[in-house]
Amino acid sequence: MDAQHTLGWFRARCGHITGSNVGLLMKSGRTETFSETGKSYLYQVAAERAMNPVIIADDELFAEYIRQTEVTSKAIRWGNEQEAEARDLFARITGRHIVEVGSCKHPTIPYFASSPDGFCYDESSGIRSCLEIKCPNQATFMRYRNEICDNESLLRVKYEYYYQCMAHMMCTGASETFFIGYNPFQADPIHIVRIIPDEKVFAEMERRVCLANELIDKMIN
Repeated sequence: MDAQHTLGWFRARCGHITGSNVGLLMKSGRTETFSETGKSYLYQVAAERAMNPVIIADDELFAEYIRQTEVTSKAIRWGNEQEAEARDLFARITGRHIVEVGSCKHPTIPYFASSPDGFCYDESSGIRSCLEIKCPNQATFMRYRNEICDNESLLRVKYEYYYQCMAHMMCTGASETFFIGYNPFQADPIHIVRIIPDEKVFAEMERRVCLANELIDKMIN
C-alpha cells in the first residue's frame, strides 16, 4: 500500500470516489439527487476514469498531471506538515501504536476508497480504529474544541469531515474513528473526539456512491 501523497497513492485514488470528497454527494439539489457541487465532482471523477492510461502509467506524465490538478494552499501545506506531530501526540496520550496507511478500497463497493491519517488494531479487544487529523488555524481549532464532541456535532459543524470519518470505517471495517483537531500554538494543542459507526448513514452513503457510479458509467460509455 503506497504512502499518502506519493504517485502510487494518487494512482490508487484516480477515478475513485474518496472519503475526503464523498460528502459532496450527500446533499441533494432542489430537484435532483445530487447538488450542483456534487455533480461537478462526478464530472471530475468521470474524467479521471476516462484518462489516457499511458499518462497514468508514466511517472513523469502522471506527476505533471498531479501538479496541474492538485488543490493546494499555504494552509493545506502547513496542515500536512503538522499531521505527523498530531499523530505522535495522540499515540503518546492514548498509548496506542499507530501505523500510517494509504488508500483503502471498500471491499464490495466499486470505486470507493478512503485514506485514514492513521490506523491501529488492538489485539486484546479486536478493535480497529482510524484517525482523521485536521490542523486548522487557532480560531478554527477553538471552534472545534468548543463545538465538536460527538457524531451529531461533527455533522452539524463540518459535515464533510463527518462523512469522511464514516468512509474510513466503511472502507477499513474499523469500529471507531478519532477525529483530531491539532494546533501546536495552543497550550493544550489537541482535541480528540470519538466518532462511531452509523449503519443508516452507511446504507445511504452506499446508495449514493452506487448511484454516482451508475451516472459516471453513462458519462464515459
